[in-house]
Amino acid sequence: MNVVVTGGGMAGMEFLRHASKLPLNITLIEPKRVMVCQALLPELLSDKVDESSLCVKIDEFCDRAGVEFVRDRAKYVENGLIVTEKGRLIEYDIVVLAVGAETNYYGIKDAELTHNVNTLEATLKAKKALDKAERVVVVGSGITGVEIALELAELGFDVRVVESMNRVLPTFSPKVSNFVYKIMKKDGIEVETSTTVLKVDDDGVITSRGKIYGDMVIWCAGLKPSSFVENLDVPKEKGWVKVDPFLRANGYFAIGDCAFVNIDGHIATKTALEAEMQAKHVAKNVERILKGDRLTRYRIRSSLDKPIAMIMLAKGRAILVYKGRLISKPMKLIYKIKKIAIERFLRSFT
Repeated sequence: MNVVVTGGGMAGMEFLRHASKLPLNITLIEPKRVMVCQALLPELLSDKVDESSLCVKIDEFCDRAGVEFVRDRAKYVENGLIVTEKGRLIEYDIVVLAVGAETNYYGIKDAELTHNVNTLEATLKAKKALDKAERVVVVGSGITGVEIALELAELGFDVRVVESMNRVLPTFSPKVSNFVYKIMKKDGIEVETSTTVLKVDDDGVITSRGKIYGDMVIWCAGLKPSSFVENLDVPKEKGWVKVDPFLRANGYFAIGDCAFVNIDGHIATKTALEAEMQAKHVAKNVERILKGDRLTRYRIRSSLDKPIAMIMLAKGRAILVYKGRLISKPMKLIYKIKKIAIERFLRSFT
């Protein structure tokens, strides 16, 4: 049986780690050489980690796992074949969509000229730009925006955060938002909530409440589906692949950021925890297909109404949000636990 995985991010690679133990012919289509642990990218900005400590070399892993690695990008599906950008045609019996997401600039003028911390390449570019900056504007205050702002504040940068909603971390409870907001203010970060960015220019951003000056702008305001997903003939929800309780859509499996998972009214968060759990579940269901058994339903671990997340707050601090409840003590220990969990996850690929 030929299984093709499109995307070698955390979801795709975690699926490979489990499925490569099965009697399958597996092909991975991924343009990048490495899988990057995105949770550590804010700390790459502040030199707390280096490249080697947050990357997994995909070719080396695939060689060990017996997976064919096609260093290319999936472009579209046609007549039962996946067509890559370089024109390669790849046959499949099962497809696992794990193409992740792209930065969403919402059509805002010149927003695409800003920096972001969504990929290794973009983070390294932003890190280099920091050498000539003193004032940094961070657009968006989700987990990534908050973590970046606090890392930069620790380094001594003058940081301003712009958030269109009425509080930071708007997808979490007000208690979590207020706790983190107080830490940000204590660390010297200026936070502008209920403020919409209208335009980006050479010395900052123009917002609904006036001009905010900055030597560089880091965009953390959201994600959108990839062009591959846009071209795919599957059910969609706001552009994302809308899967059933078995994580399927029109015969494809979809996991990670590209998937919209709504089971019994609970919507899965786009987090590392969900990506890992979805990947493991699909690998189990592929095994059940091999055995001729019925598929099993997925169980969401971290939903929008009851999220699970560890949020790093610089200075060796972190908080745990478990099923929506804030656990903030001891922050130093929570930080260490998260770092250990990430290290163990990365080591599982070596």
